[in-house]
Amino acid sequence: MQAGNTKYLLIYKELKKEIISGIFTIGETFPSEPELQARFGASRITVRHSVQMLVDDGYLQRIVGVGTVVISQKSSLQLQTLMSFSEENKNTMSQSTILSYDTELKPSALISSKLKLSNDLLVSCQERLRWVDEIPIGYQRVYCPQFIGLSEEELGTPNISLYKLLKEKGYIVKNAEETIESIVANQTYAKYLQVKEGSPLLFIQRVTSDEKERIVEYAEIVYRGDMYRYKVQLTAQEEI
Repeated sequence: MQAGNTKYLLIYKELKKEIISGIFTIGETFPSEPELQARFGASRITVRHSVQMLVDDGYLQRIVGVGTVVISQKSSLQLQTLMSFSEENKNTMSQSTILSYDTELKPSALISSKLKLSNDLLVSCQERLRWVDEIPIGYQRVYCPQFIGLSEEELGTPNISLYKLLKEKGYIVKNAEETIESIVANQTYAKYLQVKEGSPLLFIQRVTSDEKERIVEYAEIVYRGDMYRYKVQLTAQEEI
């Protein structure tokens, strides 16, 4: 185990790997902070930080009078805040691989309708494979109106944040509408995500608008169903 201010990340990654692999099962009480301190030779503050990250990711839950319990072997994708992939996975070794891109693509009728563009206007398109901790976890195809002016260099840069690029060009993302459904892996998705054909996947369609209510993105995203789940917090109206 390495020393320094990254020790909590190393502990977090090791414990997450053990939860995902089934060493810690759902419903099991997680080791206490003193036990983890002794195992990793770390301070209580360091261990607490690592465990809190697992709680925030949806793997663990602290229950008063019981302790910390394993509640999932999948990471939770949150629905409350619009984030880029890099922001949502800032605590992991995340990276991207560019599969293809095009700055002048004639869109299908579906893409034009999602972006609210007339049929004669072109769009840019980028396909990426998303990796977390050296595991392919998601495939993403993103379309943007050509007027945004994304260049070949920008679309061909693997780990650049699209939302950061949009902000630099004067389009600050503010709202997104997502549709989520379950699908099974076809031959293409199975190859990209290294799963068997027929494996469960999460399919997300996202339409993103900026602060001036201009539609700046339509994305089709596929996540591995064995590694992710969606988590949303619902608030009841006063008169329910």
